[in-house]
Amino acid sequence: MESTPNASESLTLSPFEIPHEDVEALCTSEGFQVLRRCLAKDLDFCTEHQTCDKQAQDKWLLHRDLLHALVMPVVELFHHAEALAEVALCIPRPEDLELAFRGEARGAFLWMQCFISEEEDWCRTRGCPACVTMATMSTESHIRLTIAASLLSTASISSPHSSPATSGNSSPAESPTSPISPTDTETEAPSPRLSLPPLPQVLPALREALASDPFWGPDYWPYLFSRSTQLSAGIQCLIAECISLESTVPSSTDSTPAPKRNVTMPSFLRSASDGQCKQEEKGTKLWKSKMAKHQLRMKGEEMDIMRRCALQCWAAAAVPSKLRNEILGKGEKRVRSLTCP
Repeated sequence: MESTPNASESLTLSPFEIPHEDVEALCTSEGFQVLRRCLAKDLDFCTEHQTCDKQAQDKWLLHRDLLHALVMPVVELFHHAEALAEVALCIPRPEDLELAFRGEARGAFLWMQCFISEEEDWCRTRGCPACVTMATMSTESHIRLTIAASLLSTASISSPHSSPATSGNSSPAESPTSPISPTDTETEAPSPRLSLPPLPQVLPALREALASDPFWGPDYWPYLFSRSTQLSAGIQCLIAECISLESTVPSSTDSTPAPKRNVTMPSFLRSASDGQCKQEEKGTKLWKSKMAKHQLRMKGEEMDIMRRCALQCWAAAAVPSKLRNEILGKGEKRVRSLTCP
């Protein structure tokens, strides 16, 4: 750990000091190397940090890449949970998506929904790498998410399958934050098992940076670490509930668009309807009379009613009664807090 920089040097030096051997171990990871090559296309420093020497800029870039490797998998997890909740509830309003989750998972979902919507640029490490790194210690929420992401990178809970457009790699089941998700760049075609390494070495560097910071000081670390541990546990509960929702709505993340009126249709129902549509499209196109069009419309309505009946029977068997009551508003009424959890 180097000596604490003065006020003038703090504008050009990164507040984090990671041991050289840890940096070398990270750079040997193939997944981290692919991520760094993708993020290397975004090297735009602001006017304040353009005057830094190359060694300082290289350190800023390394720390920016570490933050991206930590935070972006959590952001992708949130968007995946958001998509699952929207399909499961058939509710497009973002403020009601929390109904798909319960307990600590709902609290973590709400916290990430509030924070990511307000700090999307920082979560995606957009802008000057030095400014992004410095913003890590700007608020308690930034610090909590960074610590929680570091704890999640070493967790053993399985992750739901990630399929957002920004995620170029499939994640192994060993790590919930393993997908490499560089944004707004063209990714390479890595091997299917390519993943990011655990990043626990960020915690000592962040603790030392907070201890030497004139605003935070060393006394805040136990409090921040405790709150971050709670957030990490909530995100792990959210991962578990996402896996449960995926088994309930298996067609939610498929690339093929689902029918507009039956967005929660099981995969076997949807595949049957898609096959029927493809079968009707084959053959020579003939002019249809008004009676034929009317009969085809009635046939489509009949199939629609049958699919809805099958869907209702399937939902009654697959969705727990407690969750159904919450969705239909039959359970105890929910009181929303105006403050972020």
